[in-house]
Amino acid sequence: MIFRILSFEEEISGQSTLAVRKDLHRLWLDWLKLNPLEETPAGRFEQLKNLFYKDLSFSGDWQAYYHSQNLLIGEVLHRRSGNATSLALLLHYFARKLDIECQILRFPAQTMLAFQLAEQTVYFDAFAGEPKTVAELEVIHRGFKGDLARLNERDLTPLASAKVTERWLGELKRMCLREDNFEMALSVSQVLLRLKPGDPHEMRDRGFIYQQLDCTNVAINDFEYFIEQCPDDPLSKILKVQIHSMDSQPAILH
Repeated sequence: MIFRILSFEEEISGQSTLAVRKDLHRLWLDWLKLNPLEETPAGRFEQLKNLFYKDLSFSGDWQAYYHSQNLLIGEVLHRRSGNATSLALLLHYFARKLDIECQILRFPAQTMLAFQLAEQTVYFDAFAGEPKTVAELEVIHRGFKGDLARLNERDLTPLASAKVTERWLGELKRMCLREDNFEMALSVSQVLLRLKPGDPHEMRDRGFIYQQLDCTNVAINDFEYFIEQCPDDPLSKILKVQIHSMDSQPAILH
């Protein structure tokens, strides 16, 4: 899973991730030389936590949670600090190395993991480095969705690998937009549209990015596609007004 994401990271950033892949493998081999594996899943789970949070000193970055440096795997590996998604991906990688059954959940509020330890399921917050009860997950969920929201069984089911990749890409796109890095945001958007061709919401987002890059004509095309596909969406009315305003502006050639 993480290597597929690294492939996209390389495509989007234009920088090779070969060194990142080698570093991950080296860190695992160096640790394995000094630590014989425990026989039970519970024992290996304790080893995993020690490996990740003590030996390798990974931690969550509270101060710059929404910065892209806390999501790009190469940056996170170098700084040993990340957000919930990047840390969950790395923890998932080492869990598989330790032969621990581990899944990334659908949980919408933030990326969470589930470890299957014999007959016990442990829900785990990679960002905080601690397990969570279902009641604690309910509180986090309500904080994200609203006080009337309730956690359902589907929220705690595994997320398919392709959907994990889309979650990572979606987060990266939002971070790039927050940082006004519209060139990288466009690269991410193009990848998402390759994975979800014709998705109207992705087309709308790409239109916004093109608008920020002063590519008016292509922005209008994307907005018109969204309006056609989602005529009842409240944003469609707003976009119609924007299109009219953009149409009246002089064209900028690139």
